[in-house]
Amino acid sequence: MSAIRYELARARSLRATWWGALALIALAAGSTWVAVRQAGAAPIGSGEVANLLTAGPGHTPVLVPAIMLAIALACAHEQRRDALPTLFLALPRRDRVFLAKVVGTALAAALVAVVAVGADLATARAVFGPTFPDLAAIDPPAPRILVGFVGYVVLAAVLGLGVGVLSRGAPLVAVVVAALPAGAERLIAAAIRAGVPPAQRDLVRYLPFRAADRMLVVGEGGGAWSPLVDGAALAGLTGVVAVLAMVTFRRRRA
Repeated sequence: MSAIRYELARARSLRATWWGALALIALAAGSTWVAVRQAGAAPIGSGEVANLLTAGPGHTPVLVPAIMLAIALACAHEQRRDALPTLFLALPRRDRVFLAKVVGTALAAALVAVVAVGADLATARAVFGPTFPDLAAIDPPAPRILVGFVGYVVLAAVLGLGVGVLSRGAPLVAVVVAALPAGAERLIAAAIRAGVPPAQRDLVRYLPFRAADRMLVVGEGGGAWSPLVDGAALAGLTGVVAVLAMVTFRRRRA
């Protein structure tokens, strides 16, 4: 707990943390404004409301690659040995330090996602009028989609942390990883469709970000467990990267 408190206090004390969070929230609100302007007419169901608030459906929310990039780049100063000696002097148990970083990142990402949903709601309400928020409580899809959105952002943030630790915050690596949803996964999907028999092309559905995107779509999957199933691929990728990052962090010289 002391390591977690240390990480949270350090993050709160950095001005870049607050500016970065505000930039991410503004970016999410901007993407929702574009989505509601393109929609043209007020949505008629809670699922459609939730899709507008997450700037979906059917594609990765802009907040996901943005928070991956921001957190991966935020690792640059510390992981380039500028701050590691002080950190390890204050908290010598490296495993606990890394786990504290994961917990702190997850908590911060969840808070950013929740505030971003509030900002998105205010943006959509300004376009559609005061009755818009009431539509989000009509049917179960909206809460499920919004919870899935928060989980999606948290996984992306932890993945960004792992990449930042492994790469020491290298800008090029951070940009490449942040481009995975719209870049590498699309190329992989195109290669699968072009190079495998039709019966096996369903593999595209199980690519990490493609599967996680379905957490934000009404009518996908099967029942109450579908969001967990859809997020499993991204959770697995995030877990593998986090473990590799922890091993690297443990052996890194201050």
